[in-house]
Amino acid sequence: MEIKRLSIKNWQNITYLNIEFEKLLILIGESNKGKTSILKSLSAILGKYEIQNSDFKNENMDIEIKIKYFEKTLGFCTFKLLKKLGEDSRYFILNHGKEKELRLDEVKNKLLTINGIIITSKDVGVYDALCQIRDIFILENNESKIVKELESKIQYLKDNFLSQSLQRKVLFSFLKNILDDIEYYKNNLNGKLDNLFLIFEEPELHLSPQRSREMYSLLIKLSEIGVQIVMETHSSYFVGLKQYKSICLIKKIKNDIKVYQYTGKLLNGDEIKNFNMNYWINPDRGEMFFAKKVILVEGQTDKIALSYLAKKLGIYNYNYSIVECGSKSIIPQFIKILNAYKIPYVAVYDKDNHKWRNETEIENSNMKNKKIKGLINKYIGDYIEFENDIEEEVYQEERERKNYKNKPYYTLQKISEDEYEIPLKLEEKIKRIYKER
Repeated sequence: MEIKRLSIKNWQNITYLNIEFEKLLILIGESNKGKTSILKSLSAILGKYEIQNSDFKNENMDIEIKIKYFEKTLGFCTFKLLKKLGEDSRYFILNHGKEKELRLDEVKNKLLTINGIIITSKDVGVYDALCQIRDIFILENNESKIVKELESKIQYLKDNFLSQSLQRKVLFSFLKNILDDIEYYKNNLNGKLDNLFLIFEEPELHLSPQRSREMYSLLIKLSEIGVQIVMETHSSYFVGLKQYKSICLIKKIKNDIKVYQYTGKLLNGDEIKNFNMNYWINPDRGEMFFAKKVILVEGQTDKIALSYLAKKLGIYNYNYSIVECGSKSIIPQFIKILNAYKIPYVAVYDKDNHKWRNETEIENSNMKNKKIKGLINKYIGDYIEFENDIEEEVYQEERERKNYKNKPYYTLQKISEDEYEIPLKLEEKIKRIYKER
């Protein structure tokens, strides 16, 4: 069973929304903007959370939560929870255009097939999750390797008062062991991995940056072997640009929750190869999904100089992220993603029409400049073009090709001199870059 869509009406601070599901779904956004509400709605329809009166956004309307899912034997189905204030929840199943209300025993049987596991950030979150996993993974042979390992870890948590940090390490160890011996688990679980649905609150809690990256890799691998995973995170370590289809960006607009996703194809041909190579060079670019505004730059010199000069002018904004794209050719790919997720941005690039360039180089550069300008969505984005490059604007002189060795170091050395004054033209561009939308 694989969940394909979640629909929510009149739930907590949500009026109405739809979320399309991938095998891995990553909920991101600012605190108190609706991520927890979405996870709780999932918990409610999976029978893991009892609906309270306070969960009604409007007490005069019904709460409605639906999951559309695919099951090999039945095809596409919809499972619906309907709740009126002061009444018991009612459940319905929709298959091949026919809706049927379920009896209580039918509801229980249906919930048992979903196999939802919730790993909360509470003190006993890991212990509870491992107990749920054990109940799902128990085979006819209770002496199996899987059950033995789970029982051992559960007993260890039960016998020892462990911090959240140590509990997370126990969970990390278990997930890693599954993947290290995946063929054994696949052969002995009789398809149960395909029906496992994991809800993970803040997987980054108490993990070092190194362990966070490894945990993200483990979760991706689990999703690739059949486990469906929904996680809510505030860490860029759990947001990979290669997995952009998995990202669900949540924003609060005019006191209502909106979601931004893109499950279509953003990149084509060589763009995919170049983008993936670029991702491996700097995987931390996922932080752009957490930014109030993204500043796209070509390389390290631009990133260093813009940050330093903005601080010197007193306009630096920690809510903005400067993303080093690696080259002008890659900037369009980042613009496509930012346009898709409606994240404000400014693309900053060099015109590259230096006198020492030949006609072919200038023509090639102008084609890249034109492509960037053509992709800008004027409602959320802007572009700033340096007159040839930022070095010429910093030094206020034409630069020779030989002057471009160790650019970041010498540029920073120049602008950090006490007597250095920012040229008016450059100052205006920096102010435009850091302007609030």
